[in-house]
Amino acid sequence: MNILFLYRIYPNFGGVETVTTVLANRFVKDGHQVTIVSIEQPHMELKEQLDPTIKLFKLEYPVTCTGNISKLHEIVVNQKIDCIVNQWGLPFKTTKLCNAAIRGTKCRVVSVLHGSPYTSKVIISAQDKVKNARNFVAKTLLWFALKTKESVIKWSIRYNIAHNDRYILLSDSFIKPLIDYSKTKKTDNIIAIGNPITIPVNLDGFSLNDKKKQILYAGRMDFENKRVNRILSAWHLIADEYPDWSLVLVGDGPHKPDLLKMIETDCIPRVSFFGFQKEPPVSFYKDASIYMLTSDLEGFGLVIIESMSYGVVPIVYGSYEAVYDIIENEKSGFITPQPYSNEVTVNCLRKLMNDEKLRKTMAMNAMARAKNFTVDSVVQQWYSVLSKVV
Repeated sequence: MNILFLYRIYPNFGGVETVTTVLANRFVKDGHQVTIVSIEQPHMELKEQLDPTIKLFKLEYPVTCTGNISKLHEIVVNQKIDCIVNQWGLPFKTTKLCNAAIRGTKCRVVSVLHGSPYTSKVIISAQDKVKNARNFVAKTLLWFALKTKESVIKWSIRYNIAHNDRYILLSDSFIKPLIDYSKTKKTDNIIAIGNPITIPVNLDGFSLNDKKKQILYAGRMDFENKRVNRILSAWHLIADEYPDWSLVLVGDGPHKPDLLKMIETDCIPRVSFFGFQKEPPVSFYKDASIYMLTSDLEGFGLVIIESMSYGVVPIVYGSYEAVYDIIENEKSGFITPQPYSNEVTVNCLRKLMNDEKLRKTMAMNAMARAKNFTVDSVVQQWYSVLSKVV
């Protein structure tokens, strides 16, 4: 089978990009031909992570321009593509591009929504602007802007469902919320395939007995959807109670200076910052005992599974349905309910920090749970879908 992946930015550091690399390499290993097409290619050095037989092509903006349609059509024909996997599955324009490019061929198109079925960073940002508006006129105008954006996204989802052979979500638990949110009438082609673990899991010489008393967050430092400030606030409340524990933050982002200012202004102790990691943060997973994620927006949360595979017990805000597919609440981690509560988060921290036996038991459960998301299991689901489409 000849498979083409389409995404906006590739090669690049990020969850969707990493999943694309892992799947592409595995498809090639299994005897398939893979092509990748992107519009932005900011980190070409990452191409070294791809199997050398994988061809990479570049398009331009605007997405649906005549030049892109012609070039993608040429790639489909010359590479004898059987199916396009559109990894940028929210905006309608990518589906429109793919369908225009495959005209006159037998190629099929499937799209993947790598995010929540009913919100996005755009929506969260617009909601924050409405919430923070200082007067009635501004609030009203921003509210109308928010509703317009929501209407466009809902229409885009309906368009994508109607014009793809399969519309793929990251969790079965996303399907009903997507249908309810978008009010789509076509539902028979909506399915779910989770993401695979994208890091090498090597437990040789690894022992839970070597764990340090560390709380870990690894990811983008922002307040808009990751809400990393919540983690710092929770730690601030209990840091003095646990002088032998520390908080480790790994990554970079627009609000890192604000986090540093919070630490300085509030005199928050024992917080260590480590910048963006080019390689997967495996060494941090090996050391940490607790992983925290307090995002308002997540698609699947690969970082949760990655940390669990190394026995890090997750405490995750249950802002999205897929987290319930990953964590068995109070068995392999804690899922805090909506709306977000700092008090509930702190209580979960205390339970784990006070009880070493509980931490170790939940760590072992987390490691066992993470095995459900191996590349082997996810790839077989992909083959099942592709064989029905092509």
